[in-house]
Amino acid sequence: MARAKSSGISGERRDSRTILFDATAALLSERSTIEVSLSEIAQRSGLNSALIKYYFGSKEGLLLALLERVAERSMADLAALVGMDISAEQKLRIHIGGIINTYYRSPYVNRLINYMIVQGDKASSERVAKIFVEPMIAAYRAIVAQGVADGAFRPLDPGMLYYSVVGACEHIFYAGYSLPTTLGMTELTEQVRQQYVQHVLDLVFHGVLARSDREAVGA
Repeated sequence: MARAKSSGISGERRDSRTILFDATAALLSERSTIEVSLSEIAQRSGLNSALIKYYFGSKEGLLLALLERVAERSMADLAALVGMDISAEQKLRIHIGGIINTYYRSPYVNRLINYMIVQGDKASSERVAKIFVEPMIAAYRAIVAQGVADGAFRPLDPGMLYYSVVGACEHIFYAGYSLPTTLGMTELTEQVRQQYVQHVLDLVFHGVLARSDREAVGA
């Protein structure tokens, strides 16, 4: 009997946490900022705002936990990609498509990462850097080293490449306010997502491929 009761409480806790995650993610996805109140999250989720403090301690704790949930899957996929027996060019192409797909599904992610690192407390900033930035930089170092060793990439600074790629992939989602002016639309579509993946790939690979390869593609 005690075991059954414990399982029920655990299941209820997981369900409530998931509801709060989904409500917060939905609100953040609808905005170009990460400003969202506890009352708004409670209203969207249909749960009492006191549950946020119960499960996460504070709104910042909820935002950090939301990032950890995204990071768990994304960084596991990235680690698996780095370990694949494929070329560095293929890895980078898959990675770029993956970033854009992640931002398309969760356009708030990079805004929230930057917010937590810059404005979060010291523990939150260090945690975000550990779960997102450190694994990303490690992956870029490995992919660039492989590409250079194979003669496919020219020598590159992995950190600079990280900023270039992530910045290019993220900005179209961050700057949703500019879509009517730049693309003549109010929101991104699946077709535009696909076009943007190809656009970023074209830009990046004219810059990272070795000279002979760049000449072959008309660079």
